[in-house]
Amino acid sequence: MVQDLDLLKQIQEWDKEIYAIQDMMEALPAQLESARDEVEGQRERFEKCQEDLKNFQLKQKEKEMELQTKEENVRKYESQLLQVKTNKEYGSLQAEIKSLKADNSILEERIIELIDHVEILERKTREEKKELEIKEEALEQKTREVEEQTRSMSAKIESLARQKNEKIKEVNQEIAALYEQVVRNKRGVALVQVQGETCPACQMQLRPQMLNELKLKEKIVICENCSRLLYE
Repeated sequence: MVQDLDLLKQIQEWDKEIYAIQDMMEALPAQLESARDEVEGQRERFEKCQEDLKNFQLKQKEKEMELQTKEENVRKYESQLLQVKTNKEYGSLQAEIKSLKADNSILEERIIELIDHVEILERKTREEKKELEIKEEALEQKTREVEEQTRSMSAKIESLARQKNEKIKEVNQEIAALYEQVVRNKRGVALVQVQGETCPACQMQLRPQMLNELKLKEKIVICENCSRLLYE
């Protein structure tokens, strides 16, 4: 019985390490998910900048085409001034030319504003693209790190499991089966040392008979509340 307990103490240390590594492995995908979220968020910002840039470039082109049409009309009306025969026609054309030139002046100011805004958006789009590339590279690097950590942790678990499987063969078969059942349910902590009159895992008060059995060390004592294996 004492020998079985000593063996189980060593086995449990391996199990604790196995479960600790498994917990770390289970947390790895969340790290990748966080990096993926950053990339996706940055991609959305980059694509929004691209769309804004495209829209303002289109507005700039539309205003430039509108200005070009109005300038052509000004030239057309100015050439017609040389051909009119009455003062009324001349005055009408002059008024039209004046109105068009006023419109053109406003259009030119608007085009300058659009050009400035397009330049700002072009610069911002380049910055967002660069930031996206940085985050994509960070994700690739993180993916490589996680893959390497996963391989390393898996190898460590396999090594610990081999040691455990060899050592547990030396334990009484019935006790080993009981230990395995509890360690799976309690994720690595199946065996606990009693130093007072309660189970250290769940704080359940132990019956006097159980305390006596612990002192005798003749059989495995099981906590009636949490089912862990107890020893003194």
